[in-house]
Amino acid sequence: MKYFAQISERMREIGATRIIFKALANNDNTKQQIYLGADFDVIKAIPSGEVYSGGMSKKGAIFKAPLNFYWIDADGDVDHAPNAQLILYPKYPEIRMSGFLAGTDKKRDVTPRHLMQPPTKQERADRIAVNRYLILGVNKESIFAYCTSWDDEVAQELKQLIDDQKAKVVASVFHELPSEGPSSEDKLLIKLKDIHHQGAIESCRLDAEGNLKAYKAQNGAGYTLEAQFGITPNGSPDPDFMDWELKAHSGSVVTLMTPEPNTGVYIEEGLKAFLDKYATRKQARRLDFASIHRVDELNAKTSLTMRMEGYDADKGEITDPLGGLMLRDSQGNLAAGWRFEKVIEHWKNKHTNTCYVSYSAIRPAGESPKYQFGPEVTLGNDTSLKHFLQGLYNSTIYYDPGINMKLEFSKKLGADDWKPKKRNQFRAKWRQVSELYNNVRTFNLNEI
Repeated sequence: MKYFAQISERMREIGATRIIFKALANNDNTKQQIYLGADFDVIKAIPSGEVYSGGMSKKGAIFKAPLNFYWIDADGDVDHAPNAQLILYPKYPEIRMSGFLAGTDKKRDVTPRHLMQPPTKQERADRIAVNRYLILGVNKESIFAYCTSWDDEVAQELKQLIDDQKAKVVASVFHELPSEGPSSEDKLLIKLKDIHHQGAIESCRLDAEGNLKAYKAQNGAGYTLEAQFGITPNGSPDPDFMDWELKAHSGSVVTLMTPEPNTGVYIEEGLKAFLDKYATRKQARRLDFASIHRVDELNAKTSLTMRMEGYDADKGEITDPLGGLMLRDSQGNLAAGWRFEKVIEHWKNKHTNTCYVSYSAIRPAGESPKYQFGPEVTLGNDTSLKHFLQGLYNSTIYYDPGINMKLEFSKKLGADDWKPKKRNQFRAKWRQVSELYNNVRTFNLNEI
């Protein structure tokens, strides 16, 4: 592994924290793009910018996401590919990469331009049994890429690793050398075991500066668990602990995500206008929007109906990239909506490996609540975008907002002003959470 190790080391020197690689077929070229698999897990393994609608194509609805992509050569020199992007085809599903040479410096000999040209008929026949290999070094924001030739030393090393089953399959078409030491799952369970053995923990949360603060409200279980991991409640799009998302649950319901809408009155006219029209409770100094909405069911309190537009439930396919979860009134006006690009973006970042930690609450009279975490812990992984969309459509995942605005005196303005609290919760009943994953395992922390 001499040559592969050298390339990997160079990638780590410039910021890569993970190295993955895949064999390239004849069709992986500038004309036909690079195939990244049929499993949307690849968009979790490869960092990308925000997903956006790419319109319709012969392959149905498409979505795109920009990449912060760099080529490196054998000497470690780097060239930026500013137009590299992922293209997502949910219908198949299929993910490809394009634009990986556009905008690079043609005067430099860093990019593998000669290795990425469409093959002639004879070249295609000659290379049927040999492969180039694409090596990607990734971190949270960037991708560093190296492409081997068909029969160079690096290609031979990688082929041998795969043939000898020394590299594990990840994201369906990539391979990765097993890491030494405990896995992220092992580290997670060890940390949770320590938290469980602490006994009941007083309700708390971390502020923006990372300082531990008491939290007296009754919904502090999630904040308290996050605080034990050093997580500030800042709405970060990244998983909570390494590659794991943390969820505290008491056996009833679980909040899966809290994405803000990206269309409708809520966005175009603002929260105050939204609440003036659709609040479930209106008082002189307070407006509330808090009632469960399920797909295709009229909500009697808000007179709004959640619809999943541009989605074929029978085929499990997106038919309109501008569709999504849309909350409409009886006249068809859009109160709030989450377009598919927003849904996919959230799923990409958050709905990967999820750890559900059971807890029991202790609420002494006149004191802050305390929470005992564990001993039961449930790990859910191996999910898919299709699973996720189906869960939204059949209301396994339902909209349960907790939004309000209060009219309070503002020292800054020297007058009353409306103070918002936004909590666009999508939740699921605990007994149905397993429907969202292909692989669900339960552990007792006392037995680890």
